[in-house]
Amino acid sequence: MRRHFLTYLALSTMSIAQPILDLYGKNPTVFSAAKLSSLEVGLFVLIVVLVPALLATGLDRVTRFLGPKVNEATRLWLIAFFSFLLGIAVARWVHVSGNIGAFGLGFIFAVVIPVAYDRKKAIREWSRWLAVLSVAVTASAVLQLQPILLASNGPASDAQVSKKDITVLQIVLDEFPLYPLLDSDGSINAERFPGFAELAKESTWYRNNVAESNFTHQAVPAILSSSVPKQSGGPFLAQYPKNIFTLYAGKTTVGGIEPVTSLCPKTVCKSPSSSNSAFQYGRFKKFLRDASYVYGQRVLPPVLRSHIPSIEGTWGGFGAVANKFKEQFDVGALSQIDSLSAGVKAVTDDKGARVQVVHALVPHAPWRITPDLRVAPLSNSISTSNPEGFDGIRDTYQTFLYQVGAADRAVSKVIVDLKAAGRWENTMVIVTADHGISFIPTLPQRHTDFSEQDAVNDIYRIPTFIKYPGQKAAVVSDCAMTNLDLLPTIIDVTGTKTSWKFAGTSVAHACPTGRIRGVVSATGETAVLKDGFEKAVERSVHYATVVSNVGPIRRVAAVGSSASLIGHPITSTKVNDSVTAWTLNQKKMFSNVSDQRGAKIPSLITGLVRINGSLDAGTEGIISVDGIAAGVIGELDGARGLVQYTAILDYTLLSAGSHKVELFVRDASGALSKAVSTK
Repeated sequence: MRRHFLTYLALSTMSIAQPILDLYGKNPTVFSAAKLSSLEVGLFVLIVVLVPALLATGLDRVTRFLGPKVNEATRLWLIAFFSFLLGIAVARWVHVSGNIGAFGLGFIFAVVIPVAYDRKKAIREWSRWLAVLSVAVTASAVLQLQPILLASNGPASDAQVSKKDITVLQIVLDEFPLYPLLDSDGSINAERFPGFAELAKESTWYRNNVAESNFTHQAVPAILSSSVPKQSGGPFLAQYPKNIFTLYAGKTTVGGIEPVTSLCPKTVCKSPSSSNSAFQYGRFKKFLRDASYVYGQRVLPPVLRSHIPSIEGTWGGFGAVANKFKEQFDVGALSQIDSLSAGVKAVTDDKGARVQVVHALVPHAPWRITPDLRVAPLSNSISTSNPEGFDGIRDTYQTFLYQVGAADRAVSKVIVDLKAAGRWENTMVIVTADHGISFIPTLPQRHTDFSEQDAVNDIYRIPTFIKYPGQKAAVVSDCAMTNLDLLPTIIDVTGTKTSWKFAGTSVAHACPTGRIRGVVSATGETAVLKDGFEKAVERSVHYATVVSNVGPIRRVAAVGSSASLIGHPITSTKVNDSVTAWTLNQKKMFSNVSDQRGAKIPSLITGLVRINGSLDAGTEGIISVDGIAAGVIGELDGARGLVQYTAILDYTLLSAGSHKVELFVRDASGALSKAVSTK
């Protein structure tokens, strides 16, 4: 049994453990996002390495009672099973992308290895010696995951805080560029984003600030530790031991909401007992489930991968992180909006000074939250990959803007709550973002190698406001700063003395001169950003051609040639002969719309339009709700055959109750006709 166990261990290590642990070891952010304890991480490694071999050995042992022939056949089938997995894993490794090639290589392995094992004693001996690979794979994983496995409380701080009456509330929004907030003249668009405009009235707007990295696992640690992010490792305390949490630990009350990073020691930022426990069954079970998704997407051929939840478009490409966003809509779509309220409540409930950090995953994808804090349905047409066509980009950008509107509302509530509690005056409020996002056709939304400057300016130029204690008047600063300067500014304002050295410089009293603003990419590239705020204005002007920045946030639905019709009554007695049928996937949702916070509403709709012949260039579809034009379908421009569409509707038209939905067709001359009833 021991010899057979070693054979199973060798095969399962090569076919299962190595593909999983290699990926997880290179992308440890997933452990931080899942909030696994060091015990759970260690247990996860042991399960991945040992359990497949132990299960195979157990089955092997049980079949001994059924006779030697059954036992031998079972053993060969088990070896064939592991060999098949090894074959398809090798196929992915050598970039065999098709189903036939992957299955073919898998079946070759599944036949050749068991036959060789059965006939050749030397092969059987080698299969046992290869079990030493499990030691190497485990050791490699342990070395890569040291920052998680060897948890600590961080270094002892020597900080001395002289201004102990000042509270610090630092809010880090996620995936939030500067350009959507701007009006045509480069000021904050007060009509569309009144929350940020209100913040700007009583704070210093550092409109020339830039992010340090384009991905959260680097950008947030850079903010909280004022250090250039490391290319290896992850967002852990061991990687960034000298940070805002450890600096002020024991010197004042410290709190942190970290959905992705793990920089605050558990002894300092105490979480609920279930989250802070060394082992939580539900949490660990979900992580193992996600690991199975990761393995499937990592190894299986395309035909099988299509039946497994996607793991793309997230930090490290893992389901555990993707599910943080999916589950926030299953449990409560507004959990990340509510994290801002939780941070403010921690401040207002604490009668003394406090350093409170809130990293809120807004307006980060998926973009489903409307500005009135209701929730749109998920749609495959809106993804974290930029489409090729203009209409797809516009649809995606519209949903993003709605969620920016939700973030704006949350910021407004932060101001109201702090003032109502009498904590606004003596609180240093910092609102910034970890990085931005870009909506350029076919280009990545966040990744850049700095060769495409428009994308660079989209991703690295971010909104940053600092409301200093006692500040009452608006200040606009063009100081060439980076997010590395935020922690030194906090240290300066709170009168903190420390021997710890940081990469940034305080901007509280003067702007650093002659500095070179170096930024990094998560894939290792570096660049120097020399240009100023004018680049953000240029990008704002560009995006205003995609979705107009004129009017309140509800006007995000007003796009295309039909924009002026949105919000107004629309009718036509003429029936369009070219559109023979159209479907609405969210039709049932219109029968009982709720106006309650968090309710799911059809502010994003999808479906099909069947066209007899073709429509003229410049044709648009207009969705009406109760006779009022609510949204535009751009996919009908020159369309023919069966057309898939996506439309973003004016959410304010979706009041409580039942609504009638119709489709009108508007040609290039502006003439309207009505489509047949939806199915």
